[in-house]
Amino acid sequence: MTPILLLAAATTGAFAFTVTLWLTGFGAISAEATGRLARLRDAGANVPAARQAEPFSLRKRGGISLGGVNVVSANISQKWTTQLERAGLTLNAREYLILRLIIALAAGAIGVLLLPIPVLAIGVALLGFMGMGVWLNLRIASRKRKIEGQVVEMLQMLASGLRAGFGLLQALEASAEQLPDPLAVEIRRTLRDIAVGASVEQALSALNERIGSADVDIVITAMLIQRSVGGNLAEILDNVAHTMRERERIRGEIRTLTSQQRLTGFVIGGIPIGLLIIFMAISPDFTGLLFTDPTGRMMLGTAAVMEVLGFLVIRKIVNIEV
Repeated sequence: MTPILLLAAATTGAFAFTVTLWLTGFGAISAEATGRLARLRDAGANVPAARQAEPFSLRKRGGISLGGVNVVSANISQKWTTQLERAGLTLNAREYLILRLIIALAAGAIGVLLLPIPVLAIGVALLGFMGMGVWLNLRIASRKRKIEGQVVEMLQMLASGLRAGFGLLQALEASAEQLPDPLAVEIRRTLRDIAVGASVEQALSALNERIGSADVDIVITAMLIQRSVGGNLAEILDNVAHTMRERERIRGEIRTLTSQQRLTGFVIGGIPIGLLIIFMAISPDFTGLLFTDPTGRMMLGTAAVMEVLGFLVIRKIVNIEV
């Protein structure tokens, strides 16, 4: 069987396995669990008002089970749910787990076809499984940077709306109509939370938890304090916006001052790699011992580890928080 047919068979098998799990309802809520949820809802109707005023936060989830076996704990499931919220994805924790398993199976199948030692395919499958987590963290960081870049503009719109006589909710709605995504999506979700019964404080706290940004935390904290002790909210938002603009200006100055050090880190890290490529082109027989001899492989592995450690140390030094 050709490698292409093997890859096609492995991919088809993984897809069929996933569809079977989905159709058979593995990990879904059983009828008994549904009955328990109904009883909990009935009991919740009799909870005192003081208890019902607890913080309105991200939805809580239990563990993830496949085939009746609990494969992911409730803590990890909740952590994934929070990450998916912050990444702006509509997947739930169970769908995210199935997607990671599919990627791991596909990577393992490719590893079996391409690697000379089939056992190494297990490592490739693990890399595929972990790579999905790395991609999710990168997406969270990218989305958070976009939101932080829109916060100052949102504060200016809110302050202008409040001075024009709007209430806080009206100003939030007006800013959501003018701002681009992803901040507009989060504001509309906050307004929807308030519309379905959450208090303003609870909805703002949930917004802060979903985004997970230090800048947004400053804004939400200022708004919550103002609602508790009173004061001119428009003036408070103007002061917060001024503080954020100054922080961004200082960040730009720091990036300018540390640009040479960052470039030095890339140059120093790239010199050994460039020399290795040059020596391989000039004398491949001499350099080939590094890849064929056990001592040479050990030296290459040690050099790679030291390269990564040096890069991380330089990055940590030049990464100055403001």
